[in-house]
Amino acid sequence: MDYIAVRCLFGNQLYLMASVLAHNLTRELQMLTKPKSRGTTEKRSALWVFEELGTIRHHLVQRAGRLTQPHGKLTLTMHPNAVVKEDLIQFLDALKKAA
Repeated sequence: MDYIAVRCLFGNQLYLMASVLAHNLTRELQMLTKPKSRGTTEKRSALWVFEELGTIRHHLVQRAGRLTQPHGKLTLTMHPNAVVKEDLIQFLDALKKAA
């Protein structure tokens, strides 16, 4: 945490807790959508190979898209990329199961 968000204690505590929550939710989402990639070891390394939060953000969230309303229903229209579509569907299915 090299970044100081604001100049007061409570603001920085809130920023830290939001960062921790985002990290934990991202890890949990990856564990729900991907199979274990390793077995248990003596050093107790993670069973999954995790992507960084920035990588996921660039891959899924920071994409060019447009909100449109065909037939009165709000729809996100994006470039047809099969890999991104599969990843989004996988994450959304995992969220539905968790809810």
